[in-house]
Amino acid sequence: MSLLPIKLHLQKLVGRSQLHATFLSTNHIIQTLMDSSFGSPYNRHPSFLDSFTEQQRANIKGHLVNFNNRSHRLFPSFSLTHSKLSSDFRIIDNFSDRFSFNLCNKEKNNKLCLHQLDSVVIKSSLLQSIAIITMNASIKNNIAISISHTHILNQPLVKTIHHVAFVTSSEAELFAIRCGINQASSKENISKIIVITDSIHIAKKIFDTSSHPLQIHAVAILEELHQFFSKNPINLIEFWECPSHLEWHLHKAVNLEMKASNPTPVYLCKMTWDYSKKMECNDILNIWKMMFQALDGKGNQFLNLLDDNYCFIEPSYVKGGPWLQSFGHSNSLCVHASRAITNHAPIGEYRLRFFPREEFKCPCSVYPIKSRRHILHDCTRFNGYWNPRRDSLSYFVMFLKVNPNAFAFLDNSYTTSISRPYS
Repeated sequence: MSLLPIKLHLQKLVGRSQLHATFLSTNHIIQTLMDSSFGSPYNRHPSFLDSFTEQQRANIKGHLVNFNNRSHRLFPSFSLTHSKLSSDFRIIDNFSDRFSFNLCNKEKNNKLCLHQLDSVVIKSSLLQSIAIITMNASIKNNIAISISHTHILNQPLVKTIHHVAFVTSSEAELFAIRCGINQASSKENISKIIVITDSIHIAKKIFDTSSHPLQIHAVAILEELHQFFSKNPINLIEFWECPSHLEWHLHKAVNLEMKASNPTPVYLCKMTWDYSKKMECNDILNIWKMMFQALDGKGNQFLNLLDDNYCFIEPSYVKGGPWLQSFGHSNSLCVHASRAITNHAPIGEYRLRFFPREEFKCPCSVYPIKSRRHILHDCTRFNGYWNPRRDSLSYFVMFLKVNPNAFAFLDNSYTTSISRPYS
């Protein structure tokens, strides 16, 4: 229920290995086998792909060819040996006291967070040397929208809006931060930049010196900050977290403009590494859901449960999947739920199918066969909790918690009769 079928899991691993191959240096043996658009032209393997004719290349099948074809659709966004990430240039080594992160305390009430943000703006609006940047990003019709507003003296100075396809929302968010910092740092007499964002974890990626899919924007921001910090020893930047649910006025203005924006169609272009990874996962999940809808993909006895919106639960492996999120915290509860959902439980219905010589009647004498539906909806022996919507996952779990004897082995004789082979 929460594990990919092995075929799809292997397909996912193959796709990930093709993506991770883009991390390889240009003189790697795999890169020397690629066509002339990859690696160094002076260190080619005798059997590199360009040495084959078009007909030969069309007949070649394998991981290497798939990687070569996929790499042509990717936009290079990171490098293992980028010069801007060296120890001589790194911001975290040379200007560690010039940047800071201020997180919103989610344990306290929202009024305190709003008060902190208002105080920052009020103090900054009196000084011409402070620039405040608010931004946001979203995806509409597979087109990313990045919007940033730059304020000086409590007046909106610059607004930037960008549309781009085949990128993730994280990349669009970091690009919005990049645009805002570029606009603010280019202004004269600016000594302090305040960035207010609802994605503080994305902002922290700026100072991550490892290779990651957001590196292309992070390096550009680091270069801007390096120049900004080198201008004056008092120059600094602060990042403040502003969750969207607070609806803080400056951040809300960006959100309203973003919702009103109509993204313009863009021509086909290369996709980013992260977007390619996301699309591949989405395709595999869609195939899994289609397989799950077929009876042979989950079994005829599988118990279809509904979510809180009364829609059929679809399979997913995110955070353990929708089922394990509800009962995976308890081993006994997980066992009873798995037995009930798959209908492989020590009940009369199971006995009648696999051990027809054993007793299969329900002790309540209301129904001749002790079936799963009878236990969940009709049996008087399990009336500790009753609700007509037991076909929803939340009520189903509640029923199992209140009735721990349901779908459980209660005595050794019954366990023995179930486990011994029928003869």
